[in-house]
Amino acid sequence: MRVTLFILAMIWGVAVQAVTVSDLYRVSVPVQDQTSQSRADAVTAAFHKVLVKVSGTRKTLDNALLADHEKRAESYISSLRYERQQDSGELRLEVSFMPAPLQKLLGQSGAPVWGASRPLTALWLVEDSGQGRTPVSLANELWGTAVSSAMNERGVPVLFPAWDLDDEMALPLVRLWGLFEEDISRAAVRYSADGYLAGRILSIGDGLSFAGYSQYGEEYIPLQFSATSIEELASMLADHLAETLSDRYAVVALPSELAAGGHVIRVAGVDGFTDYRRLLDYLSEHVAIRGVRVLSLQGSEITLSIDTLNSWAQAWDVLALDRKLQETEEADSYVWLP
Repeated sequence: MRVTLFILAMIWGVAVQAVTVSDLYRVSVPVQDQTSQSRADAVTAAFHKVLVKVSGTRKTLDNALLADHEKRAESYISSLRYERQQDSGELRLEVSFMPAPLQKLLGQSGAPVWGASRPLTALWLVEDSGQGRTPVSLANELWGTAVSSAMNERGVPVLFPAWDLDDEMALPLVRLWGLFEEDISRAAVRYSADGYLAGRILSIGDGLSFAGYSQYGEEYIPLQFSATSIEELASMLADHLAETLSDRYAVVALPSELAAGGHVIRVAGVDGFTDYRRLLDYLSEHVAIRGVRVLSLQGSEITLSIDTLNSWAQAWDVLALDRKLQETEEADSYVWLP
């Protein structure tokens, strides 16, 4: 199976945090054959998948306005192609949707829109298959394929630790299996991720049992899952991460008369026209922002009025992921880091 990997094997000292998901508006669905009816069914399935992927939540599928647009799903497509899987022989339809119209549709329906810049999560997982405990990593083809496919379907960027000597010394498997939080937290410092998911997987008969937690800053969420297959468990983990992170970072547009627009900020470090243009383009095209107006420009500092889709606090939460603007000690004062 061909899988788009944005699961990254990271090395010491690489400073990456939020990741830009490049294939956010592209999905792949199985299709029975190339008849018009099978294609129509596959397009509907692809429409459902992209709505969940872009919004970050399966609750989007309960939205009546979006359900009404199912019959017009093809009008949001930019390209599609059939592809036969080499290993399984399965026929799939790969569908690419147009970002702007789809975002507009989600906004008009009151559904959230989760931008392409998304938090990076490290996965600290250990499996006991009955024949010993091993770390879950890309070196294990079954786990690597299942997890990468599930995370890709939900648009969640993750990384596996390298599990080299440094990792093994920092976090022996017995400590990970015991879910010793301080040890896991110390080991996670090596990787510049926004948060991590830690857990142990136990094979019980024909099933799998998972116990663990996710940690983002001070937010600790305990997890307990039972699954009948690796694929099902991988999907559960991806669902948890997507729903948890989109709840914080996806933007739901308020009506313009209710939105907290017109928030004034000052941005330093705008050196020349190129920086000026890049800053305005970046803000104007951002998923959390409705519009930008220049109030003044003095030297390398620009004062802007930002019309946000929701509150400035939520907009900043999303903008901060990109690390293009840096807060200063002064309120509403930032530095541009192109």
